[in-house]
Amino acid sequence: ASEGLGDSLGEASTHSSMSILEVTRSAYSAASGSGLVSLGEAPLSDSPLHSRQSCSQLLDQPTTIHSGPIPSCRALNRHSMPVPTGRTIVHTSILTPICAPINSRVSASIAGHVSWDASNIRRSIDIGSHTLAGNRYTTELNQDYTVHQEMYAVGEIPRNGQQTYIAIICDGHGILGDKSAIYAGKALARHVYSSSQLRNKHLAKLEPAELMETMNAAFKKAHHAANSLYDVPPKTVSYPAHVGDAKLAHYVLTQSDGKNVYRSEKGVDKMLECGCTCTAAIIQGRCVCLANVGDSLAVVGRREGERFTGRFVTMRHNGDSVEERKRMVDHHSSTTQMLDDGYLHILEQGPWAGYELSVTRALGHKNMEHYGVIDQPFCTMLDLTTSDECLVIASDGVWDVMDAEQVVAHVMESAAQGKSAAAAAQALVKHAVLVGLATEGE
Repeated sequence: ASEGLGDSLGEASTHSSMSILEVTRSAYSAASGSGLVSLGEAPLSDSPLHSRQSCSQLLDQPTTIHSGPIPSCRALNRHSMPVPTGRTIVHTSILTPICAPINSRVSASIAGHVSWDASNIRRSIDIGSHTLAGNRYTTELNQDYTVHQEMYAVGEIPRNGQQTYIAIICDGHGILGDKSAIYAGKALARHVYSSSQLRNKHLAKLEPAELMETMNAAFKKAHHAANSLYDVPPKTVSYPAHVGDAKLAHYVLTQSDGKNVYRSEKGVDKMLECGCTCTAAIIQGRCVCLANVGDSLAVVGRREGERFTGRFVTMRHNGDSVEERKRMVDHHSSTTQMLDDGYLHILEQGPWAGYELSVTRALGHKNMEHYGVIDQPFCTMLDLTTSDECLVIASDGVWDVMDAEQVVAHVMESAAQGKSAAAAAQALVKHAVLVGLATEGE
């Protein structure tokens, strides 16, 4: 689901996906993706306004995992097109998961089945991540960046307070997409980590408007950090000349019609346009604050009777969203067109004519701001209960080939096998890559 993951403030390793999990035993995590669905009994508003949701009660009976059929791979990711000459439809490339199973004692039985024991409950946190290159770029290029870290050192946790966890996934677009994701992810993590509105505070006691203001400010910082690449871009870069190329080509920064472009040794030009999606979670006990732009999204998995279900709890920002399509049509219809598959298409004559982007909100993408691509995140608050088993955050590499319920089932099956968060993340990512390759061309 994510392309590359690295350290923020010295934490988390590059090129790996992550997961967080709070359970009554040991747990695991994995995930990546995009989408928006309701959590618990109250559906999430499909708007960028802050909302607070809660979950349902725990069911104390054995659970059977139903993985279901694998859907066809949805083609996307045309957003890295250089000098646009047409549409290139490919599967997304990288997988980076974050998953957080919460409050449940698990004892593994056979594959596909998990039994639960509500007695002798104890909490523990397990954070792990993993990322792989998929089938969009060569395995040498991973444009995702993931951060997971604790807000407090052991001796810093406020009295009568709880540890606070920060989890972020950024999925880069364009020729400098990997750097956009790194710059944005680190800036966002630094802002959240040092925020006076969050440190030494109980998240559950904060007003939604206050949290929304904090996350908006953090995303604005990340947006400016990603756009700083345009001020002093690297003079050389390695990037595929064409989608699906097995090797990276060497590009040199130059000028074409007054615009910065990267030109390969074979004369292929790629315009300097880059940015990233971003999904961030702040987790404290059962309180989760989520914010996102783009299509790297979060899912909460829960146990309902004899099966696991998964619901998206963030918003996918593209033309498939009624609100986003209306915003673009109302304010940018003279320069852009929203295509049937949700892509943003540039109509205005000039260097960007024909350019397409898969999202309508993102960090960076300085040249696309004129066409309505904004950095304001969707924000929501979740009040988790014991019925919620995992929180999964991921980029679109997973969600293009697996739905929410399949991802949750895969993660919980790993948990039933006693896998760690990192191992579960790795298993999910590998499975998603294989499914993407198997369905390529469908």
